[in-house]
This record gives sequence, structure tokens and C-alpha cells, in this order.
Amino acid sequence: MVPLFVGLAIGATAGFVNGWLITKTKIPPFIATLGMMVSARGIARWYTDGSPVSGFTESFAVIGNGLDRWMPVVIFLVVALIFHVVMRYTRFGKFTYAIGANPQAARVSGINIENHLIKVYVIAGLLAGLAAMVAIARIKTAQSGIGMMYELDAIAAAVIGGVSLSGGRGKIVGTVIGALILGVVLSGFTFLKIDAYYQDIIKGAIIVIAVIIDQQRQNKLRKSR
Repeated sequence: MVPLFVGLAIGATAGFVNGWLITKTKIPPFIATLGMMVSARGIARWYTDGSPVSGFTESFAVIGNGLDRWMPVVIFLVVALIFHVVMRYTRFGKFTYAIGANPQAARVSGINIENHLIKVYVIAGLLAGLAAMVAIARIKTAQSGIGMMYELDAIAAAVIGGVSLSGGRGKIVGTVIGALILGVVLSGFTFLKIDAYYQDIIKGAIIVIAVIIDQQRQNKLRKSR
């Protein structure tokens, strides 16, 4: 299981670098994470010389194919349950919502925003590493191109599930529902034999529509206040 721990460690390290850059240099989070994504893919291509890596042990492949191929679903549900509890019932979750809703108010309340954000990005990187390990174990090979455009799927699922791009709003349960809805829609496209190019167009439209709805919802909340 060494590859699993290495993947998790690399993901957490990338998250720490993101958090440090965002909190210390004050660059926009989108730029920091986008730069890390591009750099990480470049490093992966350089390290593997663009060739796939295989030969993983059966013990590692279990996380992608165990329990009659339902292990990824089990991992997904366990992680979702853990963070549902964390975000709803712990101080860490309340601090995260507070920072997302109003960073200045959170700072005045005594929350160490910089340290907390670094923790958030480390956890995000750790989970990204976990997702990568599950994807690799499922196909039993590692390629630098695996996961291309998954970031857009993640954004779409979160926004469809009620997460606000402005921060401070959203629930894990809603995100899970959003991911299920998006998965069903994409599976339906495949079942109907809709061309992959059209699928990307429709997926992009879904993201734009979801963001528009989120913005309208935020405007209504501001007016009501």
C-alpha cells in the first residue's frame, strides 16, 4: 500500500503549497490552484516521460476494484459521511463556513484565517490524492493525463448541489446529490449515444446555468437582508 500513502502525501503537499501561496502572497485562489494543477501535470509527464505506469499489486488495486468493484462507491460514501459530520458539528466546519461567508468578520471573531485556510487546502489536496489513487487502482495503470477536466465536473456537482461560489454556503449532502445528478445526466448521454463533443457543450452549459442560478440566489439574499 506504499503507492497509496505516497499519493496521499503528494496530494497533501500540493494542498499545503496552495494554501501557503494563497495566504502568504494573497494571490487569488483560482490562480494558485490552476498553477498547481498545470505544474503537477507537467511534473507527472516529465517523471514518467509521458508513458503509462503499471504493475501495481493486487492489494493496491483493491481500492479501485474491491467488493465486486463497489469499493470506490464505499470510499466516496465514507468520506462524504465523515465530512458531513465535520462540517456540520465541529468547530472546524463552523470556522470554514464563517471564513467563506465573511473573512473580515471571521478575523474579528478571533479565527486565525491563514492557519485555517492552509488546513483546508491540505485536506483538499489529500482528498484529491485519494481520488487519484482510486482512479489509478480502478484501471490498474497510472497516466499523466488521467483526470483531465475532472475539475469542471467537481465544480458542476458542487454548484448543482447548492454550494455557493461566493463562499459560506453549501452542504455535503447537497454536493453528494449534485454529484449523483451530474453522474446520471452524463451516463444518460452515453446511453443515448450522444457524441462526446456535444456532451462537453451540454456540461459547460450546465455549469454556466448553475452559476447563474447561484448568483441570482445570492442577490435575493442580499436584498432580503
